[in-house]
Amino acid sequence: MDVVDSSIIDVLNYSDSCVVVSTHIKPDGYLFDPAIDDHPFALQLSFAEIRGINSQSNLFREGFLRFRETEQKSIYEKLGIRNYESILTDEDIRHSILNPTKDGLERFLKIQSSSMFERIRGMLVQLENSNKYDISTRVKNVITERYKELYNGKKITEIVIRPTAYETAKVEENDSNSKVNELESQIAELKKLLELSIKKDSDKNDIANEEPKTTRKTRNQSSE
Repeated sequence: MDVVDSSIIDVLNYSDSCVVVSTHIKPDGYLFDPAIDDHPFALQLSFAEIRGINSQSNLFREGFLRFRETEQKSIYEKLGIRNYESILTDEDIRHSILNPTKDGLERFLKIQSSSMFERIRGMLVQLENSNKYDISTRVKNVITERYKELYNGKKITEIVIRPTAYETAKVEENDSNSKVNELESQIAELKKLLELSIKKDSDKNDIANEEPKTTRKTRNQSSE
């Protein structure tokens, strides 16, 4: 997609909350309604407006508003937003809260923006208030403590996430499987070498058997 200031682009809100943003064309602001059943609310803005929004806020850098997958690469590049693939989506956040892993929680802890972390807290509150999920105390504590760190100006976390017993067992299982696969590979290689060695010996014997035999003359034959 060739992005220029006059390009008209779909700007999407995937969250369950409203987003209001003003531009130089519409100072009173655009209202992005919440998504419905995972279908994002969309408004069409010019790239010039999008660039203006990006210069005044973190809405795109922090994933509050997004773009169509088919267009996002060229738009993010034009905006100078690097590593856009790592921007957390609402689905990423929801999954990490409901299915916590060491990697997922550590991803939360790497966030240094208070406004970005508000998305995490907001999702936690929303999921708790729905009364549909049993959210682990571990997740609640991590999010609460990291929020306190950011509130107190601590960008680099001191919170340490330890793997669960299941994760540890999974790592050990993977290590064990890896070692088994390595041994099987070594055994297969040794078998090939052995078969090759046996074949060479067999070929040598065949050659020896095929060599013509010389006939010795007896004394009587020599005197004749």
